[in-house]
Amino acid sequence: MVQVIKVMNNSLILALNDEGKEVILMGKGIGYKKSIGEDVDDSQVEKVFELTDNKMKRDFLKLAVDTNSIYFELASQIIKYAIDTYQMEIVDYLYLSLTDHIAYCVQRILENVSISNYYLREMKKLNPNEFDVGEYGVKLISKTIGIQIPRDEIGNIAFHFINGQSNREKSMANLEIEKITKNVLHIVKLHFNLTYDEDSFAYSRFCSHVQLLAQRIVSAQMVEDKEDFLVESIKSNCKKEFECVQKIVHYLQTSSNITLTEQEQMYLTIHVHRILEK
Repeated sequence: MVQVIKVMNNSLILALNDEGKEVILMGKGIGYKKSIGEDVDDSQVEKVFELTDNKMKRDFLKLAVDTNSIYFELASQIIKYAIDTYQMEIVDYLYLSLTDHIAYCVQRILENVSISNYYLREMKKLNPNEFDVGEYGVKLISKTIGIQIPRDEIGNIAFHFINGQSNREKSMANLEIEKITKNVLHIVKLHFNLTYDEDSFAYSRFCSHVQLLAQRIVSAQMVEDKEDFLVESIKSNCKKEFECVQKIVHYLQTSSNITLTEQEQMYLTIHVHRILEK
């Protein structure tokens, strides 16, 4: 029998399997009233994560502490829909990145911060299966959380599935997204003379946000500028981070003739600030 080592939240537990190896078990309510050493009923287990390295364990533990278990359950349901409906071969890390994305999405909406997506029609045409999963996800999140998730969010969720399949060939667009992501990370690293802890969840989260930015750039769907008092506030309160972002602005302008909107610069400044805090 599998035994509980640590209850991470209502949806996740760290356990010891029959072979004496640590695994993370996911399931709705699987951690509710569980005690250390208690056996786990197989019927409660929806997904088993075999911990081949400590990074996965640390990232799960970090996200479990910071994130309400409902977001793990939502991510799991959306991924299950993708697997059942389209037989997608999903990489384990998508469970983490999608959970984090949903939590951040809900936070943004509650704070009245919206990110428009102008590429929905093209994405639906080029990636119909992933688009449908994004559409299912938006409806499920709206119904479960009780707030209206904008239709624009379909594309952001779909993008996670475009990149989260182990058997998917990379398109030219995805190769360009990878290039921009790599270069942006390198600029931040050089500007602050950082040594990234690539095993940390903070780094993985930062990479995800930069990838989403790159996706918006490549698909010509950047957040449009609008009157926003936060822009000037962030410029003055995060001067070093904003200075770094200006180097990224220059790189995009000179390499690809892309002008990063002020709204995108603001969001990127916030994410650079967050990675520096960690």
